[in-house]
Amino acid sequence: MLEDFCNVASRNPKEYNSIGFVCSNQINRIILRVAGATLRDEPLPNQPRLDKRLAERLSRKKTTLDSYRPFRPGITQRLHEDVRIQLTYHSNALEGNTLNLRETQIVIEEGIAIGGHSLHEHLEATNHAEAFDYLRILVETTTPFTIETILTLHSLVLKTLNPTAGQFRTTPDRICGSDLALPHSTQVPTMVAQWIAWLRGDGLFYEPVIRAALAYHRFVAVHPFEDGNGRIGRLLLNLLLMRDGYAPAFLLRSWAERHRSALRAADQGKYNPIVNLIGQAVEAGLDFYLEACNAPPDERYQPLPELARSTGRDPN
Repeated sequence: MLEDFCNVASRNPKEYNSIGFVCSNQINRIILRVAGATLRDEPLPNQPRLDKRLAERLSRKKTTLDSYRPFRPGITQRLHEDVRIQLTYHSNALEGNTLNLRETQIVIEEGIAIGGHSLHEHLEATNHAEAFDYLRILVETTTPFTIETILTLHSLVLKTLNPTAGQFRTTPDRICGSDLALPHSTQVPTMVAQWIAWLRGDGLFYEPVIRAALAYHRFVAVHPFEDGNGRIGRLLLNLLLMRDGYAPAFLLRSWAERHRSALRAADQGKYNPIVNLIGQAVEAGLDFYLEACNAPPDERYQPLPELARSTGRDPN
């Protein structure tokens, strides 16, 4: 696909310009910084680093988690069920969904409508939960994910909510609260292919948490969809982390402003804020997993709101 793109450009520069691939200098810089103009990405000017103490904690906690593998019977399924609700709640809340954690659990597990909330919010919860079920299948396979994988996740998250579910955007778009100019919609398929190539190539230069954080920002910066970019980006973030043996990242609702600020900084080439925010989110996920692994075999699981409080997360 990338080779075809380059061949079209060289054979017919006039056509290349007319369909919008050549944009402003800012867009061209985005292509270089966000996805790499070729399979060989340029090195970042300031190599991102995790805070030393955070990196040490992550290493220690992952080693501890690995010592519990394979998990006791029942833990894997229960973790999936609980994490599915937690990530659905927090990811949707970051996008403005007003269901709280307990309400999200009721909607997903019992299919009961919650008064005072729109059908749209209910569908956002059930759709994301279904997408996370698909994510679990992807984690357990070794097949590299493709553009089709990304489109399938999008079709699940936006099912019945948006007629463009499972399709790249074809219209101009912008990121709310950001001055970043987005690539032209005609560039999106090529840039997503470049993003995947980066993951398989130069992205491997980075250790897993930093690689996943950079990939998350790069995906959101491309903004390939009309809607759902953040939620798809966070699902892909966790697919990368979980395939590398980490717990999923818990990007919390209460971190919304830090999250937006970190992404804005990364837009300007300052990557440490997003890398360390994702690192803290991974630590929250590791704590959640370790809480489950440390519980006595016959101990009943705490209700989600109670467990959220005990591990330092916002239950609302």
